[in-house]
Amino acid sequence: MKTTPSTTASLTISIGLTVIASATFCLPSFAAQPPSILFENITKESGLTSYPAWKYGGPSTVDINRDGHYDLLLTNHDKWPVQLFYGNENGTFNNGPNLMAQADVHGISAADYDNDGQVDVIITLGGGNGSQPKPPRLFKQNDGKFVDVTEASGLAQMGARGRSARWLDVDNDGDLDLIQINAEKMISEEVPRNLLFINQGDGSFVYTPSPLFEDIDAEKIVVTELNNDKFPDLITFNAYSPLQIWLGQANGQYRNASTEYLPEHLQQSQFVTAVAQTDIDNDGDIDLYLARGKSLYQIANNALQFNPVSGQLDIRDEGNKSHDGISFTSDGPITLEDFYHFPRGAKLIKLPVFIGQHQARIDPPNKPIVITPELAGKTSTKEQNNQTQSGWYINYQGLSAQAETKGQHQWRLDWLLKDNLAWDIRASIKGVMAIQPDWQPQELGVDDILLVNDNGRFVDASSRLPPQSKHNNWGVISADFDNNSYSDFFVYRFGELNKRVEDVLLLNHQGQFTQVKGHGATALGSQAHGDMGATFDIDKDGFVDIISGDDDGHWQVFNNRRTDAQAVINKANFINVNVGYSDSGIDPVGAKVVIEYYQKNATQAKGKIAKQVFTVGAISAAHSQSLMNIAHFGLGEVNQVKTITVTWRDSSQLQQHGVAAGQWINVGN
Repeated sequence: MKTTPSTTASLTISIGLTVIASATFCLPSFAAQPPSILFENITKESGLTSYPAWKYGGPSTVDINRDGHYDLLLTNHDKWPVQLFYGNENGTFNNGPNLMAQADVHGISAADYDNDGQVDVIITLGGGNGSQPKPPRLFKQNDGKFVDVTEASGLAQMGARGRSARWLDVDNDGDLDLIQINAEKMISEEVPRNLLFINQGDGSFVYTPSPLFEDIDAEKIVVTELNNDKFPDLITFNAYSPLQIWLGQANGQYRNASTEYLPEHLQQSQFVTAVAQTDIDNDGDIDLYLARGKSLYQIANNALQFNPVSGQLDIRDEGNKSHDGISFTSDGPITLEDFYHFPRGAKLIKLPVFIGQHQARIDPPNKPIVITPELAGKTSTKEQNNQTQSGWYINYQGLSAQAETKGQHQWRLDWLLKDNLAWDIRASIKGVMAIQPDWQPQELGVDDILLVNDNGRFVDASSRLPPQSKHNNWGVISADFDNNSYSDFFVYRFGELNKRVEDVLLLNHQGQFTQVKGHGATALGSQAHGDMGATFDIDKDGFVDIISGDDDGHWQVFNNRRTDAQAVINKANFINVNVGYSDSGIDPVGAKVVIEYYQKNATQAKGKIAKQVFTVGAISAAHSQSLMNIAHFGLGEVNQVKTITVTWRDSSQLQQHGVAAGQWINVGN
């Protein structure tokens, strides 16, 4: 809700006052948990270099050169091109070739679409805020070199506001087809919003109509398999529309099965930012963690955070035609910094800052500028109301006479936009003692959701999650971080408006979750925000590590250093299974890996058989799609696996028996 500067103040916050819930302005502290897992930031040592930019929903993790080490395709959205890094045995990365120089990248996906044994890459491109729809770019790999074959493949004729491309075998004929989920169309065009291309088996694709799929209102997607009918299913979502479940049918058609799979009270759940699919209770079916939060555009509407200890006030608002303001007090000078707007449209404009009674004009400060009461000069009500140009207005109003703030300097910050000039506007002020907004600041936190599969229908198990999952979360990844045989979660928190906060590590104890504080897997101390990442064992020590992308920040590498050494030796065994091509020539996408072992002691002749299942593909996703074909299984105390079974999507199968723990096993070609 927009208000005018003259609106009666509804809220006051100051040191010593408790009239507002802390969740609105600052994030509560975590409940202490022993840091049995501790991560170390090894970004510099790893060789992974990146640029401070939007990360747009995580990396695409894939073994591009098929050497048994995961490689990384990294997005940097609108300022820098895609980066390719090859992984090495010792946990380091080497720069790969540049795929293309163009920016405005949203999603990346990689797979062997032409079945030549080499992994290819597709990149979705934005459409100039909807005015210039673009097709994705397809890069075919030839022994480490990537050739743009978009034109020859038949993909170049249908442009869109590209968001998320996915490789999957839609028609179950053995080769990989392509679907693309896109942003809402902004201009009149004949091309559908979402696109389905069927692989012709000769390196080319043909657009295939799929009416229900083409109208899905979403920008992100997870490919899954819910009903075991050999047709891949879809989970579609974004922060603006409800999460939906679509069952794959013959000939590339889809059926909306949301009401069949989701609890009634969650069938309209919005604000889903990322989804992780894993089996949290080892019963053989897929459970879901839904990370939920608000997007940049949703945040940019009457959002603020105020820290009375540091005296910093951060503000974000939408860049549409409007006039808003906030009153505040200080005990001396104030410092302006980080005044910014995200440009909207082709015409680049400045939003200047007008200071004091004479409206002295300065450019939006990106470095600290100190303003004293004497410099600003006391502004009369008439002078304060004389705001005619788009920009920020700082006015000094004299000393406060109110009892709770008596003797403090009174200030006023207004912002005026005469038109829709920006996607959002931001400002930070230091030296603030108390604030008095004209409006109710919006609550940014949204509860995450945990869905447990109960005989083919999801049950809401969110009560198993600790309170710290109820914030503005932008991503989630899953792996068995402590090798106790149960899948854990790592949740990325957007954080404060101008400050990175610790992400959430949730350890799974037979389906119940506890949080580890001080885990070390967040690069604190920056103005970046949590976005999305990936998890795999980068140095082959048996413990999965984390790759994280910080929005407005860098890509980070965190090495898993277990701190309970005895547990590492005795109770944290593992086995990794690298899935190749089947004997019939089917690539790994969609293959199922099942391991079976005696639950307590793998050497005993009799005992309860335990089972874990892993499906090759993306364990979690936002915009990009990973191809995770190296399955990591934590085994706890188990020191031998009875059976490893890999079943490809054409039902061909290979098995290995009596495999000792602590190994990397190759299955397939």
